[in-house]
Amino acid sequence: MIQLEKLALKHDKWVALVIRSLGCNPSKAEDVVQDSYIRIHRYLQEGKDISYGDDDVNDFYFYNVLRSVYINSSKKKTVSNNYVDLPEGKLNYLLNSIAFEESDREEQEGYKRLMHKVSAELNSWDSYSKAVFIAYFATDMSLDKLSEATEIGRSSLYNTIRTYREIMQDSLSEDAQDYNNGDYNLI
Repeated sequence: MIQLEKLALKHDKWVALVIRSLGCNPSKAEDVVQDSYIRIHRYLQEGKDISYGDDDVNDFYFYNVLRSVYINSSKKKTVSNNYVDLPEGKLNYLLNSIAFEESDREEQEGYKRLMHKVSAELNSWDSYSKAVFIAYFATDMSLDKLSEATEIGRSSLYNTIRTYREIMQDSLSEDAQDYNNGDYNLI
């Protein structure tokens, strides 16, 4: 189990690698790395050796395990009824300052339907665009800080966010307008 402990010492490196090379969001990257540890643990219990030379752990082998776990988890993706929970301030900006009061049940149902449409739209995008869009709108990071944290070019992030913001607004503008006008049954 010493090999697994050596892998765990590089945990932050693995998470950053999964985010950067596979386009995951940070929480998904954590899950992928944890699942990879479990898979490596199973391999070690079966007597397999993942070392490189005498003492070193084979980083390339572990990267392949990370990639395999990520691909397998992506294949298992199912459509869920959950919607993406963006912070209220960012969501209001995105959907033209939608106001939400919890006291009105009809308004709540309209809000839920609108969030399901937002989620469905997000889930129809490729994983890179979805991850960039959510990372930008779900955090208070500036574009420069997001670029620095993800090691993705600022112009690439800007173009992706701009393009997909327009797509989101085009596909949901009528529903957002219905919500703002109180026509919750039209959403």
